[in-house]
Amino acid sequence: MAGPSFDEHLDAVWQRLSVTDRCSELNRPQQRMKAGAEQLGWSFKPVHRNTDERSYSFETAGYLGFGDHTGAKQSTVKTYLRDAYERGALLVTRCPAERILVERDRAVGVESAWFDPESGRCAQVRVRAAQVVVACGALESPALLLRSGIGGPAVGQYLRLHPTTATVGYHDEDLEAWMGAPQAGLVDEHESIEHGHGFLIETPQYTTALAASGLPYIDAHAHKSLMASFRHAATFIAVLRDRGHGRVTVDHDGNAVVHYEVSDELDVRNAQRAIAAQARLHAAAGAGRILAAADGDDAPAWRRGESLEELIAAAQRVPLGAGGWKLFSAHQMGTCRMGTDARTSVADPWGQLHHVTGVWIGDASAFPTATGTNPMITIMALGHRTAQAIAAATPRSARATAA
Repeated sequence: MAGPSFDEHLDAVWQRLSVTDRCSELNRPQQRMKAGAEQLGWSFKPVHRNTDERSYSFETAGYLGFGDHTGAKQSTVKTYLRDAYERGALLVTRCPAERILVERDRAVGVESAWFDPESGRCAQVRVRAAQVVVACGALESPALLLRSGIGGPAVGQYLRLHPTTATVGYHDEDLEAWMGAPQAGLVDEHESIEHGHGFLIETPQYTTALAASGLPYIDAHAHKSLMASFRHAATFIAVLRDRGHGRVTVDHDGNAVVHYEVSDELDVRNAQRAIAAQARLHAAAGAGRILAAADGDDAPAWRRGESLEELIAAAQRVPLGAGGWKLFSAHQMGTCRMGTDARTSVADPWGQLHHVTGVWIGDASAFPTATGTNPMITIMALGHRTAQAIAAATPRSARATAA
């Protein structure tokens, strides 16, 4: 995919989603991030976003993570799903796939369970199809294959999560972080610092619920005080491109079970570098106080006038996991990855399962490794590429019948 042919898929997605950098006005935390990056001499870039400029509103863009009532966000619902619907596709909701139906190593359909929460009605739904696309996400796609008994020995392996640490810098004024797009700019200074791996520093969705779960909890009074001052906070996250990996299995009921820990030597080094970089960026951005999103009363904290190096050293001693840093998964990838070796991959380089004709992987679970950036556009461009491979593999008579 390293070449102009894949760029054509990227361009097609950008065009359909109306991707632009003209709707990436920085809110106050992002302005602070940019100022800190300039102070440190680090690279800062605006984020390109899938936005309709005609209906975009800076004042309401901060609510994108909770549903965009302006219609500006050109999501899949507004674009590709609408395209499919207008061309006659039938969309069935509340109908999770239970297993893929296979006969003689060929896909013949999908078995699902439909449920209506309002009436309580339920029914088994069976769809007959010669081509099946698995796009349940990197946690549920392998679970579907495992329940179906297909995919080979690599199903569920090589899970990448973009493990993420968060830090909070407190400022004197209300930063009004609820305004503007949650991610309109980022620091990419450290995106490739060792063997193609590194991290991006971004800002997250502004939400009191997420903050309350991520900030240290000592006692009720201290936690209430932290939350009362959260309007003065700029939150930075470091999104790590992980080399190590976990796995997804299923329990006795067929539900996905995730296993992952940050233990790869390169990932640990980059996580420590990310912690230091976040602290330096907060300080350079003018924060009067810095707090690590870690557990308990041992969570490292800093006030202006204290030694920043001592804060960094203390923060790097905190374990990367339970009881230490609160690690977030920014994105899930892998688990049904593409490759040429059926022992270490689930699908061929075009996304079709090695040993079952007509089953294709159409989401981030197909990634052979973790991306070095937020993966949405890559997922969709890869889906665009796989769709062309499916069309090429489908006889014209079958396509006419499906249409």
